[in-house]
Amino acid sequence: MNELAGQSLGGYKLDEEIGRGSMGMVYRGRQIALGREVAIKVLSQALAKDASYVARFIREAQIIAGLNHPNIVQIFDAGQQNGLLYFVMEYVQGPTIASLLQLDGTIPQYLAAEYGAQIADALDSAYRERNVIHRDIKPENLMLDRWGKIKVMDFGLARAMGLQKITVARTLVGSIYYASPEQVWGYTLDNRSDIYALGVVLYEMVSGHRPFAGRSLPELTQAIVNSPVRPPGSYTPELSAELEQIILVAMARDRNERYEQAMLLSRDLRALNLKPETQLSKTVIKPPVNANGQQIARGKTTIQPPKRTGPLETLPQTNTEQQQRVQNPRKHKTANQRPLWQKIFKSPR
Repeated sequence: MNELAGQSLGGYKLDEEIGRGSMGMVYRGRQIALGREVAIKVLSQALAKDASYVARFIREAQIIAGLNHPNIVQIFDAGQQNGLLYFVMEYVQGPTIASLLQLDGTIPQYLAAEYGAQIADALDSAYRERNVIHRDIKPENLMLDRWGKIKVMDFGLARAMGLQKITVARTLVGSIYYASPEQVWGYTLDNRSDIYALGVVLYEMVSGHRPFAGRSLPELTQAIVNSPVRPPGSYTPELSAELEQIILVAMARDRNERYEQAMLLSRDLRALNLKPETQLSKTVIKPPVNANGQQIARGKTTIQPPKRTGPLETLPQTNTEQQQRVQNPRKHKTANQRPLWQKIFKSPR
C-alpha cells in the first residue's frame, strides 16, 4: 500500500493511495503547476507487461476523455514515466454507494431515486453521444461528491459499440452480481445491459439486499438467468409501489421489456417526486400505578392535595416575577400599594 506515495509522475505529486482495484492503484495527488487536487490512476507494473491490460487501460482514458457530463468523472491528462502508465482525473471527495450501504444497510428511497436518475443521465449521455456502454455499473463505481452529486467512475470495462472486443483472461467482464442475463450468456451487449445493472443497484439501495445469490458462481449465474426476482418491497414494506415497479422494469430478464433508453428511466424516477420520510417518535406511555405498584385503571385516578405539615410560608419572589412587575405593574399589586388617584387626592375624613 502507498508504494508510490511521495513520488512524482509527470507534473503531478502522488500524496496517498485512496483506492486499489484489479488493474492498479488510485492516488490522491496534486498538479504541481496549478496546485490542483487530482486523482491519479496508475496501472500495476505487473499488468503493464500484458498487452491486453495496457490496451484496456489506454482505452479507459480515451473513453473518459470523450465524455462530458456532470455525473461522469472528468479526465485531465495521461502519460507514461519510468514504465508506469497513468492518467489524471478530477478528485471526488466523498463516499461510494457501496460504503454507504455498508454503513447504513439501505439508502432512503427518495435519495435512491435521485441517485438513480443521475446515474441514468450519465449512462444516457455516454451512449447517445459516444455510443459507449459502461458494462460494470455497481455501487463501488458510483461516488458522491461533497455536494451530493453522483459521479460514475471506472470505465475500465467500457466499450464503444462497434469496436473490437478485448477479452481479458477469458473471464466474464463486470461484477457478476450486477451482470445482465445476456451478459452471463455472452451475448452482444447494448445500453440495456447498463440499465439492468442500474436496476440491480436501485434494488440494493432500497432493500439492502442483492436480488440474486448463490453458493457458487454456477449457482449464482443460474439464478440470474432463471430465478424470479423477489420484489424489493418484500424487504422494505414502506417502499413506494411506483418505485418498485420502475426497478422491476429496469431488471426485466428479457431486455426487450426493459427501458429502451436510460433517459426514460431517469424521467420516471424524477416523476415520482419522492420526499424525505418523516418518522414519528414512538413514545411509550406507561399506565399509572399506585404505591403498591399496581396498575390504576384509566379514568379512576384520584389526585389528592398534599397535606400541609407546617405553617404556610411565602415563597421568595423570582427574578421573572420582578421583571413582570416592572413591565406590567397593574397585574402585580401588593397590599400596601394604593391606586394612583388615592395618592393624589386625600380621602375625606
